[in-house]
Amino acid sequence: MLEIQPDRHNEGRRYCVGSVATIDDVPLVLESVSTNYCLFLAIDASLTDGEVIRRMAKSLLERGVAYFCVWGPDCERVHDQFDLERKPREPRGQTVMTTWHSGESLSDALWFFANCVEPDEGFVANCTDWVGVSVESVNWAQEIRSGLIEGLLTGIDAPPR
Repeated sequence: MLEIQPDRHNEGRRYCVGSVATIDDVPLVLESVSTNYCLFLAIDASLTDGEVIRRMAKSLLERGVAYFCVWGPDCERVHDQFDLERKPREPRGQTVMTTWHSGESLSDALWFFANCVEPDEGFVANCTDWVGVSVESVNWAQEIRSGLIEGLLTGIDAPPR
């Protein structure tokens, strides 16, 4: 289940945050999000099989993900496996964007997600939810919640408010 809160700085956007026990649970928590959505995934994928990652990616793509950001150990592989599941030719204006954030703090990656992520033009009308999910880590889930719901992002690139 996701906690949902309107974005204080961007009218029409909601932040949806939560945590799941396994990577297989990620698609299951997306029932209440907009038709298209942006997803920030915090995961330690170092022991996760590539097929499991691709199965999750396929489900997320079928569910309407417009932008996929991944952070945590082995996030580059999650990103690459995700990209393997994308359509070879995405419709014009509906390119699913993907980024990985290894070597960055969780706070910096969240700052990028909250301030730089914009879906491709064909997704904009149906994309109101920016979703942050942590897999297996209560600490990461709390940092995601603090950053997105409470607005306490401290990314080093953050402009002064």
